[in-house]
Amino acid sequence: MTQARTTRSRENVGTAFIVIATALSAVAVLAYQALGARTLGTDGFAPVAVLWTLMFLLYTVLMLPAEQHLTRALSVTREHDRIVRVRRDMAGSFALALVIGVAFTAVTLDRFFDGDPWYIVVTAGIVISRSLMATARGSVAGHRRFGAYAATIGLEAAGLLAGGLTMAAVGASALGFAAIMALAPLLSLFVNPFAETVGSSDVPEVEAQPGSFLVWLILATAASQLIIAGGPIAVSFIGGTAAAVSIFFTSFALLRGPVTSAYNLVARVLPDFTALAHGDDPQKLWRWGPRISVGAIGVGVIGAVGAGLVLRPLIELIYGADFVPPQLAATLGGLGVGLGLGALFATQMFSAAAKGSALAFGWFVGLVSALAVLMLSTLEPVDRVALAFVFGEGTGLLMLGLVLPAIPRVTRMPDLSGTRS
Repeated sequence: MTQARTTRSRENVGTAFIVIATALSAVAVLAYQALGARTLGTDGFAPVAVLWTLMFLLYTVLMLPAEQHLTRALSVTREHDRIVRVRRDMAGSFALALVIGVAFTAVTLDRFFDGDPWYIVVTAGIVISRSLMATARGSVAGHRRFGAYAATIGLEAAGLLAGGLTMAAVGASALGFAAIMALAPLLSLFVNPFAETVGSSDVPEVEAQPGSFLVWLILATAASQLIIAGGPIAVSFIGGTAAAVSIFFTSFALLRGPVTSAYNLVARVLPDFTALAHGDDPQKLWRWGPRISVGAIGVGVIGAVGAGLVLRPLIELIYGADFVPPQLAATLGGLGVGLGLGALFATQMFSAAAKGSALAFGWFVGLVSALAVLMLSTLEPVDRVALAFVFGEGTGLLMLGLVLPAIPRVTRMPDLSGTRS
């Protein structure tokens, strides 16, 4: 009992460090982007904005699911061969990210990157370094080394901040700022992430989810991240100018800071949700759905009011007057972020229970909702994409927090009898 209490106390301290590191990381990212925007201006910053968006999408769609796949697998098994299979699945996901990232940059080189082929090299570097970081984080979270997880967050943030300050001091080009994105994640490897720990998982030893679960998780995450992070690219493709792309990027990068920061807390929530999913009463897990939904709606209302009041002057203060977004986009963004926070944590219920197909279905309904608004709205590009964001996140929250958890076929857990090692 004493050992269990000590372990729980250590994990709680690690959780506190994750929260602190996440807050510091948010400040570092904001400072890095502000340094780039002020050094390069609206048009000059556009390549960095697009590359950051690409990086964010690739990480959250293909690398973060792989990280969570490893975290969940280590939460239910420590058997070597099973973990090797999981890591093999992860390698396939990382390879796909590399192909997509390099191909996107190559195809859009003239459109977004001034025709400079060095951006292809930088894109490849970003994918490789963040793949290594995702593997490191998944390993330490799965072994419940939450203090080490916090360290990976802080080290990457320190790298971004130091690199941004250096690039601003020397008056670097957009390519110089982009290169920092490839270097900073490598610092996460200093936490010795692949050291094995002694002890067992918190749930009975069960079969790790099959590789098909990672496929469903990637599809679900792709839909959700197109909603929350694809905005700058969407603005461009519906007729927005380069300045509009930069305006949307800086505004929504700041707005979605709480959601981006919450990705780090997922590493703390997922192991506990997994324990609920495989516990004596799995319905305890699904009862979180309505609670999360109600809380998210409240946060969304507060976010809409707060963003409507302070976002525009805050953007002007940080980035300059040229980056100030329309009032409607600011208000809608605050609402969408609150709904998105709820949808993110509702997603973890399905990840914990390995309900990948249901998760993908919920997010694809949300994506269809966002695309419908994008096509039917007659608002200006920045406002139109902001409205699509709200509809996408709201629909995703509705499906994952309320509709799907109420369907018995979705929430029924498989019979795990006979699967103990």
